[in-house]
Amino acid sequence: MATLAYTAIRPDGTIVTGRGEAASELALENQLAKERLELVEAKEVGRPARTMHLQRTTGKEKAPRREVADFFFQLGTLLKAGVPMLQALELVADGLGRGSMQTVVRNLAVQIQSGTTLPEAMAQFPGVFPEVVLCLIRVADKTGTLPQVCEELRAYLNWLDKMMGEVKQAMIYPVVLLVVVSLFVVGMFSFVVPQFAKVLKDMSPDKGVNSLPALTRFVLGISDFFVGNIIPIICTVLLVIVLAHELPRRFPKLAIWLDGVKLKLPIFGPLNLMICISRFGQNLATMYRSGMLILESLAMSRELIGNRKLAAALGRVHDGVASGRKIAETMKETDVFPPLVLQMVQTGENTGQLAESLQNVTDYYNDVIPRAIKRVFGILQPLLTFVLIAVVGLVVLSIVLPLTQMMKVTR
Repeated sequence: MATLAYTAIRPDGTIVTGRGEAASELALENQLAKERLELVEAKEVGRPARTMHLQRTTGKEKAPRREVADFFFQLGTLLKAGVPMLQALELVADGLGRGSMQTVVRNLAVQIQSGTTLPEAMAQFPGVFPEVVLCLIRVADKTGTLPQVCEELRAYLNWLDKMMGEVKQAMIYPVVLLVVVSLFVVGMFSFVVPQFAKVLKDMSPDKGVNSLPALTRFVLGISDFFVGNIIPIICTVLLVIVLAHELPRRFPKLAIWLDGVKLKLPIFGPLNLMICISRFGQNLATMYRSGMLILESLAMSRELIGNRKLAAALGRVHDGVASGRKIAETMKETDVFPPLVLQMVQTGENTGQLAESLQNVTDYYNDVIPRAIKRVFGILQPLLTFVLIAVVGLVVLSIVLPLTQMMKVTR
């Protein structure tokens, strides 16, 4: 591997000079051609550069979404400054700390040096560069807009990281509360109530349980059910979890129906719809703005929307657009998209600013979603607190009633 000083020319006639590492002048010419530069002259300078070796990878490497966003930011900045692709990747790799992302970037540099295109090299790391990223990089590689697309990807990945954080926040809190409440109820009826049941039965050995108040008999019946069927209950819960995961995968129509139910759930349904619409708007705006054709953008947005009911609707929109109809017209017929989205898409189509209109929709929902999440928390917290108080009150009342009854009989 040698360091070559070169003179090249851009398509607009601008002369460019620089240095690059390549095995030969022909390899350097191929590297520059990928950057839309035509080699005029090259000569070897300095000492031979150290050879880069392909580091061992499995193809299953993963990296935090924020690190990938920073990678695209640095790469786009260097490419805008006129730094050749290979050198830009090496500089980015040198600036990364030791970890999977640095290994991936160094492998990208080595593969590009050997003649592989950037999309082909990235495709070997699906855990780092998802399909939507690869689609945009392929478009950028064909159109010569890689610096601009890198900036789009940086903004998209930062948005996605923020959105996923809000979704996790929205899901973790109620799930934890529900688990705590469920464990409390099971523990109460499996361990606490049986102890009081023994005391109550000992206090009236002759009359038996039938002499106890109806509420007490009801609570004791629930307790006996939990104690006597704890293993079947656990098995049933596990079976339901497995079926809920597997059945939608095996039966697409059931999956679409279940996802439609999710959109209509009280409290969570509207929030779920807003998150999916925000994801749809951001994905479609990013891809369309980066140069992807509208049909390709719709097809990819369908895979990324995160709800199979909405994905099926987008499939019908895709087919309608493919037959020559307008996007807003076909979206309206699906009867799943909010009026605001339909209005903005129609405005964008009529004015030729579809990407900007979709981005406005995304910005609106990005502002609304955090408030909706807080509103959901505001409803759930007192609701679950009320459930806890009701369960405890029910158990306490069922114990106090027979004691009060016995005191009256004693008098």
